[in-house]
Amino acid sequence: MGVLESYWESANNAAIGGAYIPMLTLGIPGDAVTAVIIGALFIHGLRPGPMLMIETPHLFWFTVGNLTLANVFLLVFGLTGVRVFTWLIECPRGVLIPLIIVLSVVGSYAIQNNPVDIYWMLGFGIVGYFLRCYGFQMGPIILGVILGGLMDVSYRRAMISVQNSPARFVWDLLSNPLSLGLTVFLLLVLARPWLRRRGAGR
Repeated sequence: MGVLESYWESANNAAIGGAYIPMLTLGIPGDAVTAVIIGALFIHGLRPGPMLMIETPHLFWFTVGNLTLANVFLLVFGLTGVRVFTWLIECPRGVLIPLIIVLSVVGSYAIQNNPVDIYWMLGFGIVGYFLRCYGFQMGPIILGVILGGLMDVSYRRAMISVQNSPARFVWDLLSNPLSLGLTVFLLLVLARPWLRRRGAGR
């Protein structure tokens, strides 16, 4: 069991860099964690994606450097602090949950020094708890909250650029190699469950 857990942790740590690449280059989160980071960047007036490298290159390279240092220190502390981390994992929930709640309250208040943000945090926490109880995945919900407004604004800009013509919008979408490739990839992702069920049926 310990070997399987170590493999799982290694794969989890290796996926962090891959999730950061689309976030830093395209502004598209690779997982739920990078979606939260994108939301934090928007709160501070930053635009993730290509403009992040142009407008604030120091922040981009600071993030890349942090990831590099994190992997180095992860190797060092992972080899030297296995026993301590094992003790932390076995820490009872009665100790962890109050600490997590306190840190969440402090973090929510510290963004704008507004106590109303704490009530918003508690409200969304309760909603998230019931969603999780009924089997909803948190990752897609967070992605929808973060990217929903951005998709709406981008769609409106695209329609304005083609004088609100759906035919021109579709033509521009299919004539650009980058947008065509992303559209085909999206369609394949959406069709994957159907194709899998069809293959299993045979």
